[in-house]
Amino acid sequence: MDDETRAAPRQGNDLVPLRHDSLRRAAPAVQHEVNNAMMVLASNLEMLGRSAAEGAPRRQLDRALEAARRLDATVRGYLDAARREAEEPALASPTAVLQQALPLLRVALGGRYGFDVEAEGGESLPAIRLDRARLDLALLRLVQHAARVMPAGSRIAARGERRAGTEEVALVLRLPPGAEPAGEVAALLAEAAGATGGRLERAPGGIALVWPRAP
Repeated sequence: MDDETRAAPRQGNDLVPLRHDSLRRAAPAVQHEVNNAMMVLASNLEMLGRSAAEGAPRRQLDRALEAARRLDATVRGYLDAARREAEEPALASPTAVLQQALPLLRVALGGRYGFDVEAEGGESLPAIRLDRARLDLALLRLVQHAARVMPAGSRIAARGERRAGTEEVALVLRLPPGAEPAGEVAALLAEAAGATGGRLERAPGGIALVWPRAP
């Protein structure tokens, strides 16, 4: 660098990718600090719990422990999404990816709505080729869209399924009336599936992201 350097300020839009990349790179260090703090908090609350009297003191400690667990899951979900590259092909189960993103999706929906993951019948879904980053982004945009249009008290429900007679695996999302994706949201969902040879299709009461089973 010279003794004196002058530069014209960049436009705000030009700084957005740089800002996002810098925050993404900082996410692992933030996660490390959060992990350390949560470990200290949880261990001390559990230690206090061993000597807490039954009744109100015990209930208060139990509520504090539950709040700490929710905070940990939410921060982990956010930082896990924040640290991803724009694309991240991987071998993973769609429902496992959804479960990892679920705390963030529930926060994005807000307290007036819900997001349920239904139990899979039989064996759990196998790992398939999918793009975790694209799927995270598409699901986040879907719930942000849904939160603006769903009636209060509505819930989104998701389940994984193996397609009978095929080698395909699907992530089925049941959506309240009015929350069906369109425009950019539908395009992101289609791209999330299509990036690894899958597709987006309508399903009873909602949509399904369908992928071929990994060879």
